[in-house]
Amino acid sequence: MKAVIIYSRGEAWLEGKPHWEQQLVPHRQYLVDTLQDKLVSAGPFMDHTGGLVIIDVENIEEAVKVAKNDPAVVDKKFDFAVHPWEPLEGLFVKKK
Repeated sequence: MKAVIIYSRGEAWLEGKPHWEQQLVPHRQYLVDTLQDKLVSAGPFMDHTGGLVIIDVENIEEAVKVAKNDPAVVDKKFDFAVHPWEPLEGLFVKKK
């Protein structure tokens, strides 16, 4: 199944600073290291309000675990919401 993690600004977000000034390298590296072949797509919102990650998971609990353990969530830079997601047929090709 696919799941979407929607990140939004947390209480430690530095107001008035764009996402590239939020010291989010550990967040990015965590996603790359943790998700490897499960990552479908990810990126920040261009209005600097958060970001989105689309992943292939066995169940929604796996996606929640990924989000809860994200360094940016642990450091309260991000809050998150996780949703099961079904892409429109034909828009995503299953990885071989």
